[in-house]
Amino acid sequence: MAKYNVHGGHNPANKIACGAADLLDESHEDRLVCKAVIKYLKAAGHTAYNCTVDNGTGQTDVLRKICAKCNAHDVTLDVSIHFNSGRNKHKSNGKPGGFEIWATNYTGIKKEASKRIIANLKKLGMNTHGDPYKTTSNLYYLNHTNAKAILIEVEFVDDVDSKNVYKKIGYDKIGKAIAEGIIGKSIDSKKVTVKPKASSKFKSYKVKVTASALNIRKTASTSGARIGSYKKGTTVKIKAVKNGWGKTKDGWIKLSYTKKC
Repeated sequence: MAKYNVHGGHNPANKIACGAADLLDESHEDRLVCKAVIKYLKAAGHTAYNCTVDNGTGQTDVLRKICAKCNAHDVTLDVSIHFNSGRNKHKSNGKPGGFEIWATNYTGIKKEASKRIIANLKKLGMNTHGDPYKTTSNLYYLNHTNAKAILIEVEFVDDVDSKNVYKKIGYDKIGKAIAEGIIGKSIDSKKVTVKPKASSKFKSYKVKVTASALNIRKTASTSGARIGSYKKGTTVKIKAVKNGWGKTKDGWIKLSYTKKC
């Protein structure tokens, strides 16, 4: 039997370097899918390690710790579970953002597993985000694991149609489809216990600005256009979180310059 590494990306929800959050919370959902994948891999008789990191001090630290966990095991394939963002579509048009897979290239086990995973997710009723085979040489994780690695973007957290498709199918079936795609065989669901679904709705909270002046950005990035600022001591409500940034009614702010109320 083979060995695999699987992890949910980013730090836990509401921590620095956590995943994107809107209609879905990436850091919450990717962990549910990750655990489902591992559960089904183990049910099929394989060894599966959970390399998720919950204690990173920043985005780079999270990535380094994930890769260190992965590289501690001699495995056939590393699999990273993520949820996408950038659609900002809260009104349905019947067109979900869809899923995609990232790799540095598609050869060997990466090509074989990705092809099967894509076919399995389509069978569940999920659509692809354009060409599902995405290639890049710029993702730290894909370049720093000893084993071959792929990264799966399951759905979009800020797309209502994506959320509806994901919630209808459920993380457990998606995890099973991914696990079956990894090993290339069907897995008997009767051999595992399916846990009840957990709520994933993002809960807004308030923070107080600790910087003398905190820039408000159009996007969750220091390269995003500056559209205003908050004075020190200002209290604002955070409606969504993405990579250490919080979304307010006015725009995005860096959460490291705030304190939770």
